[in-house]
Amino acid sequence: MNRRHRLTCLIGALGMLLPASCGLSPDAAPRDLPIDEQDLVPSPGGSGDEAAGPDRIYLAAPGEERLLRSVPRDTVSPTALMESLLEGPNDTEAEQQYSTFIPPTVRLLQPPRRQGSILFVDVSDQLTELTGASLSEALAQIVFTATEVDGVSRVQITIAGDTKSWARPNGGPTTAPLSIYDYPGFVESAQPPFPALPAGA
Repeated sequence: MNRRHRLTCLIGALGMLLPASCGLSPDAAPRDLPIDEQDLVPSPGGSGDEAAGPDRIYLAAPGEERLLRSVPRDTVSPTALMESLLEGPNDTEAEQQYSTFIPPTVRLLQPPRRQGSILFVDVSDQLTELTGASLSEALAQIVFTATEVDGVSRVQITIAGDTKSWARPNGGPTTAPLSIYDYPGFVESAQPPFPALPAGA
């Protein structure tokens, strides 16, 4: 018996011994598991990664600065998300002094549609009644909320189907889709405040 043949036989023998050493033996037919082994079988339920709708909108937080803060919503589509934003704070949020920069008369005129990473949001012309900082805040609310939709990074806000030129705080007016980077400093930071430096540091 040559060396290569002996090695092949040895590997085959080990393959037969390993299941026996682990206490495992193949079943000849399907069988019910004992109760104490049933919890080892994975559940057929959901994986936890099931699709869910966008679930946050941005409102003006309580306080003098009125920076935007995300609040939870139970929505299943971009349409429901944007309608929830335009409805403004709910009763509980209003009691907590949340507010909105978007006039209550602004309405969604058609369901938002997505094209690549751009979400098109068509609203009524009451939005154009705002000017200056109030308009920028309202646009930021729409942009930050719309980018909660998976895969959306830019937002084209139209008025009754017409493209408008929107002012950007960090640049000139543009008819291009807007992104959250057009509105820096409009949202509360999620980072906790840094602790004060110790004396003598």
